[in-house]
Amino acid sequence: MIVIRSACAALILLLVGLTANVAAPAWACGCGAYIPDTAGPAVVNERSLLAWNGHREDILMSLNVRGQSNTAAWIMPVPSAADVTLGETGIFDELARLTAPRIEYRDSWWPTFGWLHGFGGAEGLVSAAAPGHHVDVLSNQRIGPFDVTRLAADDPAALSAWLASKGFAHPAGLDRNLAPYLADGWQVVAIRLVPDARGATLTGALQPLRLSFDADRAVYPMRLSQSAKTPQSVDLYVLAEHRMDPTAVPVPGDDPTLQFAGHLDSDAVSDDLAPFVGDGAFLTRWTNEIGTPARISGDYMFAAAANDTPYQQVIYRERDRGDLTGLALVAVVPALCAAVTALIAARILKSRRQAR
Repeated sequence: MIVIRSACAALILLLVGLTANVAAPAWACGCGAYIPDTAGPAVVNERSLLAWNGHREDILMSLNVRGQSNTAAWIMPVPSAADVTLGETGIFDELARLTAPRIEYRDSWWPTFGWLHGFGGAEGLVSAAAPGHHVDVLSNQRIGPFDVTRLAADDPAALSAWLASKGFAHPAGLDRNLAPYLADGWQVVAIRLVPDARGATLTGALQPLRLSFDADRAVYPMRLSQSAKTPQSVDLYVLAEHRMDPTAVPVPGDDPTLQFAGHLDSDAVSDDLAPFVGDGAFLTRWTNEIGTPARISGDYMFAAAANDTPYQQVIYRERDRGDLTGLALVAVVPALCAAVTALIAARILKSRRQAR
């Protein structure tokens, strides 16, 4: 078995500072940072697809923004030169369906009498991730609404100075959190996002971005979320030859939760998802809620599990059958009472006869 080795990029979403006097709010989301040019906008939902084929890694990131901003930028460290393309939003809806929990029903027969208040009501259900001080611009390209620049740097302060000179905001902690990646020789992809239509704003579900690159370890960087001021939510879909389990987590002791593990066949998925699946792949989904981002000290690291053990979360729901029991009681109890009454009357009559 070939252990799939690759690296996942960590995504920071930073909004471009248009003027020097704009106050920047909290800058983190689950995978990085978000800084709008006005207070209020925030990432309310993000999902990541990580796919390995043994020597190449693909990352598809989807962000949903509440509020509006005029421009934005992503800064993403990657272990090697990355090819950047646009992704399809519908992939994450499909992954959510494929990994959805199985619903199992449990019937409750405790008698209820809701039918006495009318008929035809709907059935209710109850739910039971040596400094040279210079920056090299490796390439630049325009992809849809994205202006993508690949950078190489060996000093985080120099990189931040270059970004600031191009209009990128510089949140506190960025230099410190980027330093480990630059020390390992990673490149940086700086992506400026501007709406296609004049006068449009960035809001709602943003166009997903796909990066593909060579890497030598399976890792989902999280150090860039260390400066977050709010709890971080991570939702990772991992596609690989085998089930992928975490071997390291950002906050020691705060392990992610397994939501799904199972094989996928290329003929069972959409044309959009098929290129990630290939002839077949194992899909593993992990979620993690990091309540105190300041405790982040590392990254998610994944390795092939010893066994491709499948898993699907089960949600138990209670189905109320009490009206049927109540109806039966209404029908049976009067007859039972009549029989008991008759029996008591018979015994009383018998006792009176014997007393004579």
